Amino acid sequence: MGEDDDSHPSEMRLYKNIPQMSFDDTDREPDQTFSLNRDLTGELEYATKISRFSSVYHLSIHISKNFGADTTKVLYIGLRGEWTEFRRHEVTICNYEASANPADHKVHQVTPQTHFIS
Repeated sequence: MGEDDDSHPSEMRLYKNIPQMSFDDTDREPDQTFSLNRDLTGELEYATKISRFSSVYHLSIHISKNFGADTTKVLYIGLRGEWTEFRRHEVTICNYEASANPADHKVHQVTPQTHFIS
């Protein structure tokens, strides 16, 4: 939502999962770009691409353009979605055997049987 003048934002770029993002990082390709319409009441909604925004833990919003003013004024940004608790997955330490160690595998004593054919 913005003012009813040229300082209203006209383009918004979304970047997901880039913690500590700076303005230097806005040169990269955004995950999604929106061309915004003038919205004085905050009723317009813009749908994100579900496949790209299904697992977001950090969202950066870059307002890249306005309708011609020197500065951009943003009055309100509303977000909609489901919040889930962030679970940090620690590194799992796994040991794999390159070859089996016979001492680790107890085998019952097998008595060999021989058959003679005459």
